Amino acid sequence: MAIEERALNFAIKAHKGQIRKSEQDKPKIFHPMDVASILREYGFDENVVAAGYLHDVVEDTNYAFKDIYKEFGKDIAFLVYFASEPDKSLSWKERKKHTIDIIKQVDSRHKAVVCADKISNLEDMFLLFSRTGKYDFSAFKKDFKDQQWYYENVYNSLKENEEDERLLSMLDRYKDLIEKVFCNGDVDIYLRNVLLDSDEKRYKELKRLHHKKEELLKLKNMSKDIGPYVIEFTGTPRTGKTTIIDTLDDFFKKGGFKTSVIEEFTTSKKYKQEIYPHLKDQYKNVINTEIPKYVLNQLEEEISKNPDIIIVDRSLLDRLIWANRLYNKNGFTKKEYLEYRNTYIPLINRYIDTIIGTYTDSLTSMQRDYKANLAIEDRRFLNIQNIDEYNKSFDNVQRVCKKNLINFHKVDTTNKEQDEVKIEVANTVLDDIRKEYIRRLTKEYNL
Repeated sequence: MAIEERALNFAIKAHKGQIRKSEQDKPKIFHPMDVASILREYGFDENVVAAGYLHDVVEDTNYAFKDIYKEFGKDIAFLVYFASEPDKSLSWKERKKHTIDIIKQVDSRHKAVVCADKISNLEDMFLLFSRTGKYDFSAFKKDFKDQQWYYENVYNSLKENEEDERLLSMLDRYKDLIEKVFCNGDVDIYLRNVLLDSDEKRYKELKRLHHKKEELLKLKNMSKDIGPYVIEFTGTPRTGKTTIIDTLDDFFKKGGFKTSVIEEFTTSKKYKQEIYPHLKDQYKNVINTEIPKYVLNQLEEEISKNPDIIIVDRSLLDRLIWANRLYNKNGFTKKEYLEYRNTYIPLINRYIDTIIGTYTDSLTSMQRDYKANLAIEDRRFLNIQNIDEYNKSFDNVQRVCKKNLINFHKVDTTNKEQDEVKIEVANTVLDDIRKEYIRRLTKEYNL
């Protein structure tokens, strides 16, 4: 087994059950994993990367320096030693001053472990503050002033007499983070004042979304294969669903995620040209039981391609809404409807991670349609009665979701501007993905 993998396994065992002080939904091991990833990113050797995994073991677990020495040898043991604080009985200031002083005396490999540790801490701190909107240092033992003193002095010690280009590059990243966390250095004046026309509220909202996305990328990169995250969109007509899908797809792609969008099946060319002609003369209940099979197959095919994010326009949950509507109109018997539900609810839970249901009342839906289009003729399907029937089934299925622990979010768009809805949906999706990524990582590493 490679030294890096051995170190990771050892660190997982050592930190088992521990959580991050600042983010109690995250296992402690996420931080050493991130430190090791940073060291690997800058091209340091496998022993240095292994030390990144192990750097908190002596400081925060029951293992001692001698255990690291025995298991991993002198080089890794001393890399860990110089990244660890001395006797915990010393005051916070004394321990931090020891770190500041001792790292002036070591070479770039030893400095790199300390530097990566501080980069990881500052990035996590910054992303936490950005996500919550609160600059709260209460979880870090000391306040803003003391933390700033510590991180700035560690930076100065690491940079002293340093010539290693890898470490100097890391230190540029470190300095940038000090500016962001302690000196309000994350303000993009051109973006805020010119591109967003001095709209401070929108600037803050977009920055918050951006930093949430950055955190997801860090979590995703900790996994060997975290797997696709599937989002289904459903909802009342004329609620901006398609625009939200396009916006979300672009948002994730620009952040470095591999995304795919599955178009609404019953409006697709494939359905209209290849499938509907064979079903149109059959009973409605046949259509509504056959279509979900195509929808499921389409979803399974896309999952097999293993993108990061799959966004589906009306998938399995939406078919359940239509089945409920058909049942309400006596197109299904109760037995047929319950059999349908019992078949597809487990599949929805299995395949779809988040469902966004955009909603509005029937009159608002009709008003939006007429304002958006030029034609004033009566609509064949889009009318008050049909929308009311759909919305009734929408609400019925929402209750079914709650009972069956399906992750369904109703987003009422009635009195909201489209940008407001897009931001609400993006925040909801990002928060859901974060929870799921943490769950998947916890399972993958048996934490």
